[in-house]
Amino acid sequence: MLSREADSLFWIGRYLERAEATSRLVDVQYHAALESPASLNDPTSLWTSILEISEDELIYKARYGEVEESNIIRFLVFDPDQPNSVVSCVRAARQNAQGVREILSSEMWETINRSFLELMKWDAERMLAGSPHEFLVGIRNRCHLFYGLAERTMLIGDAYYFLKAGVYLERADQMARLTEVLVRELTGGDFVLDENEVFDTHGWIACLKSASAFEAFRKTYRGGITPDNVLSFLTLDWEYPSSIHHAVSMLERCLRSISGSSGRRYANDAEKLAGKLHAELSFCTVADMHAAGLHTFLENIQVRCAEIGTAITDRYLRH
Repeated sequence: MLSREADSLFWIGRYLERAEATSRLVDVQYHAALESPASLNDPTSLWTSILEISEDELIYKARYGEVEESNIIRFLVFDPDQPNSVVSCVRAARQNAQGVREILSSEMWETINRSFLELMKWDAERMLAGSPHEFLVGIRNRCHLFYGLAERTMLIGDAYYFLKAGVYLERADQMARLTEVLVRELTGGDFVLDENEVFDTHGWIACLKSASAFEAFRKTYRGGITPDNVLSFLTLDWEYPSSIHHAVSMLERCLRSISGSSGRRYANDAEKLAGKLHAELSFCTVADMHAAGLHTFLENIQVRCAEIGTAITDRYLRH
């Protein structure tokens, strides 16, 4: 496979996963702003959290000034000049897909092309005048449809694994960012969880919903919501597909499938870095996370995801 093709497939996966994550966050925070007691005291705090997760806070303030709901939605969803907006991510995924149409199935191309064309018919005013939830769920469903078509119609080979590697790397990174920012908000900025302290139930529910994890969490932890259980589920749970642990594990599997390596051997730095992070997460507990410091632990995962991405680029994608 040509490096150019591998690069396009890898970034299709990353861009669509980023678009899905952003639309999910905006949807959850839009409704959390109506329900959370914290929003009564500071209605902008929840929206500021999203900017921090995407690391676009400075860009937003330079262009829009004060944090305001409609401007945040315009910036995160519809702004064509904001590289991490939903529109920009879907557009970039479509551009990459155009270069590898002979590798993608016709159904996959039609889905991503139609998603972009439909998205261009909307703006923030139209979305807010109608049903924001329905619109944002529609974006997520189109991304999920693309993933499902990849599973159903794409040959299982290097192209498939590069696409999935992009999805899983982005998923691990996004989950680490989301968890770090929301835990900071819910602990008042000190990242310390006191078992005797009354916690914001609505906030922790919103944290789970931001990861589409609420229903799966309730099926796993029938005793109720506690901060430690939420942290364990989002970061360490193997059976939840969007947890950091699961995403890193699947990323390592994709990289090993590409190189053909097996057992304890690794073929390149990307495999080594992914395998090392997977092994550490496999033996980690919430107590270990607290001992390391939640902020340090989650920030370290983001740094290591960036290192894995760089290693993948150096080994496979430079052209």
